[in-house]
Amino acid sequence: MRAQVHYHQVDQMGIVHHAQYAYFLEQARIQWLTDQGISYAALEKDGILLPLRDISIHYSQPLRFEDNFLVHLVLEKTTDYAIDFFYTIEREDGIKIATASTKLVYVDAVSRKAIKCPAVLQAIFQDK
Repeated sequence: MRAQVHYHQVDQMGIVHHAQYAYFLEQARIQWLTDQGISYAALEKDGILLPLRDISIHYSQPLRFEDNFLVHLVLEKTTDYAIDFFYTIEREDGIKIATASTKLVYVDAVSRKAIKCPAVLQAIFQDK
């Protein structure tokens, strides 16, 4: 995912506020699913939710207003009930900004209980 830092994303020191990184990771996940032919909105319509269970971010360098950056996402691991992603965030000039990992669980929208990986996602994950 390619993006640019907007003014509302920086703090008083002129650097991206740490909370914004969670949004960057989410945007990258949704884009990754789209690139795999899966609409997150369609998953939700079908009663499948993917809430975040764990997140870890290691910051190396700051991003600043108007910096262009990339979020690289790798499907790290899937299990019956969860999916793990690993991310590298870098400025457009190749400087590494941060690394991160997330774990999401598959949840039924009605019962709000964990479910096994839906078939529509299993088919995609087997190819990765």
